[in-house]
Amino acid sequence: MTNTSRQPEKKRTKNLEKIFQEINKRHVRIKRKERKNNNSILYKVLQELLKIMRKCDSLFDSMKPRLEYLGSYFDGLRVGQPTEYDINVILTIHINYNKIELDACDIENGYTSIIMPAEFRRLSKTPATAEKGFKETEFWCDRSHRLLVTNFRSWMQSVVDTALNKLPLVDGKRMLRVEDKFFKIAYKMSGPANTITICMQNDYVIDVDLVPTLSFELPKQPAHSMIDFSKVKQTKISRYFAVPKPSNNDLSWRLAFPYQERYYTDNTNNLKSALKLLKLFRDIQGFNKLASYFIKTLFLWEIIENDRDFWKKNSLAFLVLHMLKKLRDSLAVATINNFWCPNHNLLVKIKRETCENWSNRISNIVKDIERNKLKNPHVVLKYFTKTTVKCMDKI
Repeated sequence: MTNTSRQPEKKRTKNLEKIFQEINKRHVRIKRKERKNNNSILYKVLQELLKIMRKCDSLFDSMKPRLEYLGSYFDGLRVGQPTEYDINVILTIHINYNKIELDACDIENGYTSIIMPAEFRRLSKTPATAEKGFKETEFWCDRSHRLLVTNFRSWMQSVVDTALNKLPLVDGKRMLRVEDKFFKIAYKMSGPANTITICMQNDYVIDVDLVPTLSFELPKQPAHSMIDFSKVKQTKISRYFAVPKPSNNDLSWRLAFPYQERYYTDNTNNLKSALKLLKLFRDIQGFNKLASYFIKTLFLWEIIENDRDFWKKNSLAFLVLHMLKKLRDSLAVATINNFWCPNHNLLVKIKRETCENWSNRISNIVKDIERNKLKNPHVVLKYFTKTTVKCMDKI
């Protein structure tokens, strides 16, 4: 008797899983053909643009710039179609990096100041290097020889401007030829990045954030830092980055650990699908101020709280609801602690009232799904998609 009554329940529970899998397939996954095409265009356009930038600026050329493809798309965490990319432009200052000082004293939120050695200061004064563009570097630092975020970004912006101004102008956009194809290029500044818009046929565009970045390796780490470097060391990945993100402190460089974050999120089965579904949920619900990185951080904390089997043995439906509850609880107290710098609350700039409203809404949504998941599992569609009621029965 008991076995018979359980059978339909199992079947219905499975339906909820099937619906989440379908949402993931239809609304989250990136189409393979489009991904391949965009990757090809992106790589060729950026390599050509990088060549022009190196020809236009001898200092930029001397820093041996290389592109590193990072961000949510390359981490397998992008929701929707591949039209936005984060590309780090890794720049190497040819001095002894052991003599560079990183000091987080009086710098908030796990950021750091970068203090350049005498060796760097001589580059702008020595005729041989000054002629190669290093004269520009004397404006990069304050009187205490600390790298200034604004001046460094302004220099990078000037390099991009100069390169694009070499291209012919058509209808207000620069025209770049790559092999036998032409692409219209637009440009703007956005945060720490220089955003390049690549315009293709049928008004299809790709936005690329070029982020100027300095690279460091352990054991070098900032003095007085609030970063939990034990988590970094646990990954056995020594390289990390300093990014000139604008803030109230022009000496403050954001530390980034993209490869270490990949270490934690890779090979975790349903984790990436669950994370992307929460980002989709955020978009559908209009939680616009809830940055993707905040959601990713919530998952990073959950990863170290559980073993790897947690993401393997549990269904996608379970994981999505589980993480929605985690998000609900975090928003209720208006706190998501930075994974790398736990004393930094990522939600500090979002009003507590807004966080509480979001938490209450998620609470009601979770209750509705759990109340109806057996008799009407399609209830999730109204919270995770813009699908009309008519289309619901097709899933």
